[in-house]
Amino acid sequence: SDPASSADASTERRYAIAIEGIAALGDSAALVEAFEAESALYEGRGEPANAAQIDRRSRSDSELLAELLRSQGYYDALVEPHIDSAGDAVTVILEAEPGEQYRFESVELPGLDAAGEESNALREAFAVERGDPVIAADVIAAGVALRVALGEQGFALAEVGERQIEIDHSTRTASLVLPVEPGPLATFGEIRVSGGPPFSAN
Repeated sequence: SDPASSADASTERRYAIAIEGIAALGDSAALVEAFEAESALYEGRGEPANAAQIDRRSRSDSELLAELLRSQGYYDALVEPHIDSAGDAVTVILEAEPGEQYRFESVELPGLDAAGEESNALREAFAVERGDPVIAADVIAAGVALRVALGEQGFALAEVGERQIEIDHSTRTASLVLPVEPGPLATFGEIRVSGGPPFSAN
């Protein structure tokens, strides 16, 4: 091996980080924030690192950024790491190609019609519709909101099944199915008060 190359590889240097290709995305600020929270490069950026460490972190962070892009509906996202060295200055560049953001072609809540006249209001509580981007956090939040709405509308025994999302790469769309069993509409029965409370049942 070349002694000079070995010495250079073992030299520890601080580095800067740059992300390219996502500035035009509408949710780029939130994406960068989520990336920085889990990034190996950002965690170790304050301390010098050798070439092997920087390479390992850059590859790990490339996978992280690609996964975060997929969670925002960019299922064709590609991220390539590049390391730019100029003298003692080292910049790790993560070059992203997000591709097109996938959208829902269909959103179905089978079983919700059993809620009767409350079904429309419950459907509105699930705030993901056909044409919306396939954003994982939005789907999760909509499911939580639906469960809350079911309880508020009196469906105390309601069950929300496991969501099923199918991705179609040929059309860059997705379908969402979330089974719902509202169950019976629960009502309060007779109210009884025992002991010596300060208020009566009325």
